[in-house]
Amino acid sequence: MIRREKEKPILDELTTMVKERLLAGGLLPRSNFAKALNYYHGLAPYLPNYLDNADARLDNNVAERGIRPLTIGRKNWLFVGSEDGGKASATILSLVQTCRNLSINPQEYLEDVLRRIMSHPAKQIHKLLPDNWLAARQHTE
Repeated sequence: MIRREKEKPILDELTTMVKERLLAGGLLPRSNFAKALNYYHGLAPYLPNYLDNADARLDNNVAERGIRPLTIGRKNWLFVGSEDGGKASATILSLVQTCRNLSINPQEYLEDVLRRIMSHPAKQIHKLLPDNWLAARQHTE
């Protein structure tokens, strides 16, 4: 495995350097540098998981990108107007994210569903959900 061969020596050397620096002392305990070294030292025992699993990542950038829209919109959601407005907003955001997960253009989906929803039978509303909408669309193409 490439990680074991190429990256393990680098991680081992880095871990050794961090331990030596922590043991040498002379760091201000509350300094950002000391905090960073202690943070890394606390994570060091878990690094072999990264080396053994090809799907593991050393960072959490994927997760942070996933929640970025939530943090950006947080202040805006304070002004949805009412509890019902919040529920409606949550429903639309959930539909949009589901569309993205299914590789559906959310604008195309919402435009189509909003045009059809008033004449659509209530008992068949499930057919307008993104996964069913996509399946019906692929079936007709």
